[in-house]
Amino acid sequence: MSLRIAAALTLALALGLTVHGFQVDRAIGDASNPHDVAYVGSGECARCHPGHAESFERTFHRTMTQDVRTADRLAPFEGGTLRYGGYEARFTTEDGARVLTLSGTEGERRYEIERTVGSHRYQQFLARAEDDTWIRLPVGYHMEEERFFHMNEAFLTADPNGLAEGASVSLADFDRHVVRWNDNCVFCHNVAPSPGFDARHGTFDTHVAELGVACEACHGPGAEHVARNSDPMRRYLLHASDAPDPTIVNPERLSPERSADACGRCHGQRITDDIGTFLAHGDPFVPGEDLALYSAPLFADTTLNGEPVFGPRFWADGTPRLTAYEYQGLLESRCASEGGLTCTSCHGMHEGDPDGQIRPELVARAGEEMCTGCHEHERTGHPSIAVHPTASCTSCHMPEVVYGVRGVRISHRIDIPVATAIEAGARPDACVLCHTDMDAERHQVSPEDGALFSLLFGGDPLQRSVAAASLGGPVIGIEEQAIRGWLLEVMQDDPYPAIRAIAYASLRARHPDGSLEGYLPTDPLRHREHTIERWSLTATPPTPGRLLELIPRRSAAAIDIGE
Repeated sequence: MSLRIAAALTLALALGLTVHGFQVDRAIGDASNPHDVAYVGSGECARCHPGHAESFERTFHRTMTQDVRTADRLAPFEGGTLRYGGYEARFTTEDGARVLTLSGTEGERRYEIERTVGSHRYQQFLARAEDDTWIRLPVGYHMEEERFFHMNEAFLTADPNGLAEGASVSLADFDRHVVRWNDNCVFCHNVAPSPGFDARHGTFDTHVAELGVACEACHGPGAEHVARNSDPMRRYLLHASDAPDPTIVNPERLSPERSADACGRCHGQRITDDIGTFLAHGDPFVPGEDLALYSAPLFADTTLNGEPVFGPRFWADGTPRLTAYEYQGLLESRCASEGGLTCTSCHGMHEGDPDGQIRPELVARAGEEMCTGCHEHERTGHPSIAVHPTASCTSCHMPEVVYGVRGVRISHRIDIPVATAIEAGARPDACVLCHTDMDAERHQVSPEDGALFSLLFGGDPLQRSVAAASLGGPVIGIEEQAIRGWLLEVMQDDPYPAIRAIAYASLRARHPDGSLEGYLPTDPLRHREHTIERWSLTATPPTPGRLLELIPRRSAAAIDIGE
């Protein structure tokens, strides 16, 4: 025991302070109003919490927004190029600055990239606009595939007219995913964001307490915590009593509802009646509070100016079908409403693989330990587990039916799979995503008469994304040559580059030897066809007649949607 701690203990005993007495509570004290407390930055937190700082250093939350001058997860700018729709993007480093030069029919534009957003699956780039705001540029870098790409690969947006034949696109089409950072991305990718919008002059003076999602995003502002814990006796009493420190928030000590609110602030798209306050001063919510005091989560029936414009972001049954709606999925789950499940039941922000940050004790059984704690009788008696040893609780009850971050992710709405009719907007049934020889009523049929085939070639863009992604994993009732044929057909002819990219990822997952190189989802049709021909894969193409039946349905269900 250090002399400092020993002295504190001696003093505590001399004063008659007991671990559970009111004197301890008085010594620890109450917290001030968190809205009056300043932020100190993660560097200050690391002084006393080096272990937590080290574990958080490994996460992708930390590098959600970075200054390129100090970034440690950064796209390789030097010599990078991208061509799309008659435009060329060139990435260079000039006197230490990262530069993007865009050349096209309207001439040349030069951007100095100063910040990045994202560092896990892909990275987006921020540059200053003429009005001194920040804009997210229309191209990004895919960290896993190690290549630059146009944002049409990340958002479900059809190719502009004529691109299939290699024609140039307009500047408006090329820039359609450019957005202002100050009142968009800033809210969820930083600590204590304040857009600083001046409604009178239409200007922004945006500030954040810290770039990226750092300590105080989850634990609340830390100035009072730092000041009060400069007292060693207070620190010892807290440690000895195991009492919560009221000057800081620990999400794992909160109720399940308030813990979920801390995550739902960013992992659940929301709406507020007080948009002026949000734009001027930022989101007032502080971890530990009720999120509903300031905003409400978006659902399919939420209206904006009296119009239900958010419906396309949800499946017909109300389940979210885009990422950043995980909070809504949890709220719709009986495991949360009746069983007390919350985000930190499965995820640990200081533990586990950074790719998902699933608690290590859950990883060994694909998350089943969390489920069987309440559903012990399903551990050995579940018929699907007995028949399919690769199946897990999550594969059926949290299936991959959510689009986002240029891929398909698991649903956070936990429920029982039900047979679903094949119609636009209907959530794909978890069963038919593995059993290609099942129709929508789960009757056994040929693969081309199955529900998965109908979703892949006749579904809306989200249904097609889900179907293409499912073919990258274990599927039943179909030969390998037919899987290749289906995926190659999507890679050639689907009008959405994001869906073509998912199909390509599924094909590569089935051929991990690196032999299928050279394909780019945003290449013109003739280039895509030539690349596929060069591979000389043995594949069984879909029956033309079946495709002709389904493609009109696909066209009728066209939609443009972001994440």
